[in-house]
Amino acid sequence: MASGIGRLFKSMWYALTGRAHELSDRVMENPEAIRGAYEKIISDKKANVQRYKSAIGQLMSLVKRKEGTVQNLTDDVDRLERLKTGALAKAKRIAEDLQKQGQAQDSIKQNPDYTRCVDAYNDFNSTLEEKNARIQELEADIESAQEDINGHMTQISALHRDLDKIKQEQAEAVADLITAREQEQISDMLSGISTDGTSAELARMRDVRQKAKSRAHVAQELAGTDSRSEEETYLAAARESTATNEFDELIFGAQQTDQEEDRKSSADTESKLPV
Repeated sequence: MASGIGRLFKSMWYALTGRAHELSDRVMENPEAIRGAYEKIISDKKANVQRYKSAIGQLMSLVKRKEGTVQNLTDDVDRLERLKTGALAKAKRIAEDLQKQGQAQDSIKQNPDYTRCVDAYNDFNSTLEEKNARIQELEADIESAQEDINGHMTQISALHRDLDKIKQEQAEAVADLITAREQEQISDMLSGISTDGTSAELARMRDVRQKAKSRAHVAQELAGTDSRSEEETYLAAARESTATNEFDELIFGAQQTDQEEDRKSSADTESKLPV
């Protein structure tokens, strides 16, 4: 029972997850959605690059500080070398003066002025060794850090190239989606299965055009009917006139002939009279 309920919930979860993925994929087919998704990726990568640059900047600042410390230590070493040389020279002069006075070597070594020079020399020498060791340590750190910086700079350049590629990919992806959508709409329109607003508008305009053509055709048909009706009127009048003339000819034909002959005879007589 429990396992069956578990399988039921799993099935429901898979169904919901699949539906969510399907809806997500359909949404992502929108060019603007793709553009926005790429913008988010580009923005995140730019932020990562900036953080990376900031870290490199801190590393470079640390290297600069170490280089400054090395320079200061080097100056100290130069000064200590001169002090050590001065202590040695002073000890030699003291020893020579004491020897001229006839003092033995052991006595000279016990002389306070001589021992101060020896102590100073030894102190300078010990400090020099420490500072030289510190300089070597810092120089090793600087060399290692500089190698890291060079590697990071190379990585930064690679990240910038990746950003440029992503921007280009963004433009290509949006263009591909727009082209695919237009091609799909054209194919759907040609196959008669398109249901988008553009196709519906085209269908409406075609319907209006067809109706206008139909009205024009009806108007032409009606105009032709009126013309034929008027022609029939003229033909009927012609037929009526012909029939009337024929009837008049039958009734008044002889009288009209005699009258015509009389008019001709009168005209001839008048023309023969002297003027």
